[in-house]
Amino acid sequence: MSGSIGSLSSAESLDLDDSGVKRRFVTKHRENLDRIQQDCANGAPTRHSVHDPSKRELDEYSASAYGGPEHWFEKHKQTVLNACKKRSCEDWAESIFPMYEWLKQYNWKTTLLADVIAGLTVGIMIIPQSMSYAKLAGLPVEFGLYSSLVPVYAYAVFGTSRQLAVGPVALISLLLNTGLTLVLENDGKTPENTPNYEEIYGNLAIQTSFLVGICYILMGVFRLGFVTILLSHAVVSGFTSAAAIIIGMTQLKYLFGYSIPSDKSLHKMLVNIFRDIGQFNYKTFLLGSSCVAFLLGMKTLAKKYPKFKYARALAPLIVTVFTIVLQATIDLEARGIPIVGNIPKGLPRFTGGIAVDIDSVGQLAVVILSIVIVGFMESIAIAKQLAGKHNYEIDSSKELVGLGVANMCGGLFGGYPLTGSFSRSAVNNEAGAKSGVSGIVTATLVMIVVLFLTPVFELLSFPTLASIVISGVVSLVDYEEAIYLWKVHKFDFGVWMVAFLGTLFLGVELGLGLAVCLSLLLVIFESAYPHTAILGRLPGTTQYRNIKNYRQAELYDGILVVRVDAPIYFANAQNIRDKVRKYEQRAGKNKKIQYIIIEFSAVAHVDTSALHVLHEMHKTYHKRNIRLCITNPNAKVMQRLQQSGLTDEITLDQIFVSTHDALIHCLNEMDGDEVSRHPTDYNDKDQDDETSELVSSPDVPPVTSSSDDGFGDNDDVEAGVAKATGFA
Repeated sequence: MSGSIGSLSSAESLDLDDSGVKRRFVTKHRENLDRIQQDCANGAPTRHSVHDPSKRELDEYSASAYGGPEHWFEKHKQTVLNACKKRSCEDWAESIFPMYEWLKQYNWKTTLLADVIAGLTVGIMIIPQSMSYAKLAGLPVEFGLYSSLVPVYAYAVFGTSRQLAVGPVALISLLLNTGLTLVLENDGKTPENTPNYEEIYGNLAIQTSFLVGICYILMGVFRLGFVTILLSHAVVSGFTSAAAIIIGMTQLKYLFGYSIPSDKSLHKMLVNIFRDIGQFNYKTFLLGSSCVAFLLGMKTLAKKYPKFKYARALAPLIVTVFTIVLQATIDLEARGIPIVGNIPKGLPRFTGGIAVDIDSVGQLAVVILSIVIVGFMESIAIAKQLAGKHNYEIDSSKELVGLGVANMCGGLFGGYPLTGSFSRSAVNNEAGAKSGVSGIVTATLVMIVVLFLTPVFELLSFPTLASIVISGVVSLVDYEEAIYLWKVHKFDFGVWMVAFLGTLFLGVELGLGLAVCLSLLLVIFESAYPHTAILGRLPGTTQYRNIKNYRQAELYDGILVVRVDAPIYFANAQNIRDKVRKYEQRAGKNKKIQYIIIEFSAVAHVDTSALHVLHEMHKTYHKRNIRLCITNPNAKVMQRLQQSGLTDEITLDQIFVSTHDALIHCLNEMDGDEVSRHPTDYNDKDQDDETSELVSSPDVPPVTSSSDDGFGDNDDVEAGVAKATGFA
């Protein structure tokens, strides 16, 4: 026997299971008790005495302690009323206007200059970007400028992030374009060659912005920010990467210099591109590709050398000024390179959401939903990351309201849906932004442009705008995440690929729907099939760990210890029951199980379905002379057990504070019984091959991968502890 296992006493027998793992099986329960007590005396943690769970803890949550449900409601109603009475005008102002929170602490001497510099930097960046993204959305360029004006002012007042730069972004622009195009196609009344098609399309974009704002505000009021948590990172990354490729493809018509019919899937777009390749315009391609190369080069330079950090923000302005000068000097339009043309001068008119009605809501529902989900995910991810760097908290509900007010203002003043921008927020932070003042400066710069400088931007060429879009979405193709997932978790890589390929070949709307459904299915699957483990005692301690991760963990004849690592409710109760039954059948192949101990430390709550299943399990095992024990239930779970009457059936004598208490109790009751048993074969035909290989190798730490029956469930934390402590 190897030294890591230790020597066996004469009262113990050693057997080998099919994987070759050496495991102790103790045959006399009195000697088990003597050895455990000796372990504790030698410095191992002392076990708790077997007793009912803490009455004080139970009474704290029990209905009797509150005097019944009526008392509970009265208490909480009074708490709410007191909170309302105690709030001062200042508290209310801070709650409604998050700007007030940082404004009252604002240091005008030390922070104003940094905010002004950051605001001007982002303003220089947002002017050409917003015009480019408006074209991506299928709108005139002024829509982008209007979305960067009043909405940015509104977010500075109502938004919670001090560094987030809101405005038009590529992904939302693509979703709006594909969504509104589909709405008008399905309507059948407004073909693309209709004289007032652009006006109808623009009005729908304004309505969408207004309705998106209302949705955000309602989500904030009802605190529904948690919804986006249901979308896994792999799904979001796959969808975003595919959408970025589609965005780039839609801009090729400006680089190639000929009209390419738009389509929602990659393969059809490629067909359309090569079908008319004979119309290729090398002049537009040279101008556009040169701008793309310059923009990407400046971005790389800023990333590699911190002293050039402003190069990233100045690059769009440089290519914009360059092409404007070219147009003014050599007349690019006369040489076959199209330019923006007329941009209305002056502030945006009040559009009032263009008279939103019920029919509009029904038509635009899918577009609104997709923009709300993607927009909030993008914005909250950036906001929380930046808040963490600057040591302040982001309230998701308030952030929803801030985005909602900004989008409503877009609908009221001729804009289209907006959200937080990755690139501009990063530049805003790097430039030293400390508060929403930077956003106010940005919006003011945009206002100056729409009031006085629109004739200058009329000279801007479309290939230049396309180059700004393409360079902006290159970083959204997250191929590094795909490589990481392939190395770390093949299943998540598969999820990434489904979202990626689904979006590429089915279109953005169906791709987003597929991504959302896939995320929800993952949540349901993880919830319905929770992690469970068979536990054994670590020699010399009162600790119980997963036997798949700890080779030395001891099992005891006739006793099965199972840990459930999730709340038990209607979605998983039946599966947990089936797993326990499977464990019991396998463990009892050589010796009948007399006690099943279920470890409840990770069970946060149980519902009525779980209580019915526990009642059924107790009844079934009782008929077979198997006693069911529960260990370490929290107070709320214990309260449910008492209210359901399960404590009358199982009795409090079989509910324990710790697993060690339960094992001592079972061994005491079995004291004196001579048991001759053989080791249970845990590596049966259903076990994951990778798991069996890991467990059977004496030189490899036994970290296992998940399997459908629970024996191979992964327990990474325990495996790490096992390796660190020498119990592996």
